Amino acid sequence: MKAASASGDRPPYRELLATGGLIAADQLSKAWAYWSLRPAEAPVRVIPGFFDLRYAENPGIAFSLLDSGTPAMRLTLLSVAACAALGVGFYLWRTPGDRRLLRLTLACLLGGILGNAIDRIVHGAVIDFLDFHWGAWRFPTFNIADSCITVGAILLALDTLNDLRQSPGPEA
Repeated sequence: MKAASASGDRPPYRELLATGGLIAADQLSKAWAYWSLRPAEAPVRVIPGFFDLRYAENPGIAFSLLDSGTPAMRLTLLSVAACAALGVGFYLWRTPGDRRLLRLTLACLLGGILGNAIDRIVHGAVIDFLDFHWGAWRFPTFNIADSCITVGAILLALDTLNDLRQSPGPEA
C-alpha cells in the first residue's frame, strides 16, 4: 500500500475530523450519562421492555471481560488502546485517498478506541449507558465508542473479504 503523501493522494484530514467528531459525540454523551443517570438506581425507560438508559462503569473490555479494575489491568488496557490507536492511525494515514470507505472505517475505529481510552484516563473505567433487552435477555450495556468500534470492525472485515475475493487466485 502506498503512503498518501507518496501517491499524491490527499492526507486523511477529513477522516481525522470525522474521528474528532465521533470522539466529541461519545464524550458528550458520556458526560450527559455521568451527570444525568448517576446513581445507577433506576434506568430511564426509553422503549419499555426493549431499551433503557442505564449508567454503568466497565473497568474491563467488551462484555466486562478483564474487569478486575486493578491499576495494573487499567494500565495494560490503556497500553493496548494506545498501540491499537497508533496502528489504526498509521493504517489510516497510509490508505490511499480513493479507498474512501476504508478510510471512514478506520476513522470510526480510531474514534471508538480513543473515546474509550479517554474514559480510562479520566474515570478509571469506561462509561456505558445504552441498555437493550428483551424479556430475560439483556445485551451488555455499551456506549457510542463501542458502537464505532463494532461498526468499524464489521466494515473492516467486509473490506478484507472484498479484497480477498477480488485478488487473483493461483494460476492452474
